[in-house]
Amino acid sequence: MISFDRLRDPALLFALSCALALGWLLIALVPMESMDQVFAESGPIEGASVRVLIVAVAALGVDVVRRRAWGRWHLVALVAAAAFRELDWDKAFTDRGVLSLGLYSGNAPIIQKVGGAVVLVVLIWAGMRLLRRDLRPWLAGLRASSAWAWLMLTGLTLYGVAKTLDGLGRKLAPWGIEISDWANRTAGRGEEAMELFAAIIILQVVWISVLALNPRAPARAEKRAAPSRATLSHQS
Repeated sequence: MISFDRLRDPALLFALSCALALGWLLIALVPMESMDQVFAESGPIEGASVRVLIVAVAALGVDVVRRRAWGRWHLVALVAAAAFRELDWDKAFTDRGVLSLGLYSGNAPIIQKVGGAVVLVVLIWAGMRLLRRDLRPWLAGLRASSAWAWLMLTGLTLYGVAKTLDGLGRKLAPWGIEISDWANRTAGRGEEAMELFAAIIILQVVWISVLALNPRAPARAEKRAAPSRATLSHQS
């Protein structure tokens, strides 16, 4: 049986996260008939990305509630926003996406405009809190070669490259650049794969953060390592 302290090993947690994503992916692959279905929007790979991010949201949320660390709500909100974005919820309930200016300048129903504006305000507020509270520790972590900081940079870079590859042919067309169907399809598949790996990395950063903030584990380790009073009396 794997002990609690063994579960604090980042390498083991990363292996478990990968195994979790792989398990979901393999189950979803069973009914697939072609590679296009595998890499399609709302396909198995995107579904695995969503599930990994939901686990990260749950882990962060439980930690915030358990420790009453309400000041970290913005982290939960931003990771949840990433999961909802993978589910395309940003444009599922409105005529246009909540991040699109057309929603607020067009003829969309007022309830959609108000709802979208509330979501935008929350995201902007969460983003500002992230910059104010977490940017400096993150930069310090990069300088100190902390694993969580470099993992975070890797995850953000993967997300950035993935978003660049999304609809690559459409983005290059205004510049007079045409790419083949194969290149466009490969870019789209690369986007889905990168987003899955980025989600796994984000989950790993969450694990490291939650474990680092857990005040009970060191106490248990010291209690286990220290000899009991009866043992000391016997030895003397």
